[in-house]
Amino acid sequence: MSRENPTLYPICEIFASIQGEGTWTGRPMVFIRAWGCPLACSWCDEPLHRDPTARQWLTIDAILSAIAQAGPGLGDVVLTGGEPLALPELSALVAALKSNGYRVAMESSGHGGLLPDPPVDWLTLSPKTPLPESLYQAANEIKFVLGADSGSEEAILSRAAVHPNVWVQPRAKGDTPDPIAVTRCLELTMQSRGRLRLSLQIHKYIGIR
Repeated sequence: MSRENPTLYPICEIFASIQGEGTWTGRPMVFIRAWGCPLACSWCDEPLHRDPTARQWLTIDAILSAIAQAGPGLGDVVLTGGEPLALPELSALVAALKSNGYRVAMESSGHGGLLPDPPVDWLTLSPKTPLPESLYQAANEIKFVLGADSGSEEAILSRAAVHPNVWVQPRAKGDTPDPIAVTRCLELTMQSRGRLRLSLQIHKYIGIR
């Protein structure tokens, strides 16, 4: 990356809202939604990242300007997606955000590239496939998104036994949670005897992004 040829980042949207999931639920933040993802989950609830018409190519300066406009005075930004780990020159983007005073969080499936250096201030790992142990160890929180099907309970409980901040979250069915997935998450949370916590996408309940 250079001043003459700055890196262009594929971004869907940059907007301010509250965090609707996990540890920081209810906290106002600016969301930077990356375009594209190396996975192709049929149940993904963020289809915008696959829409070619939604992709904008933004420089770091343009991203910083959009953040300031979207959330004046907000100090927390979230790299989400799509898959932010697949962004080009992710380390340079994180460094620029931090040097401008932002606390940087990232939600990732763990696919698409290496963790940035400098590291983000908060990493939410949302595994969809087997991942290296190093990613689990780097995560500040782990969020398993569960559907109506079963079969992963033992692995989730095993992870919760060794990591202090593990959540289960029901998959969405359209704009609302799948009721069967909600029941499954509730049962697993109770079965864990306090090792798991239930995450709900509260932004969807109140009709905001």
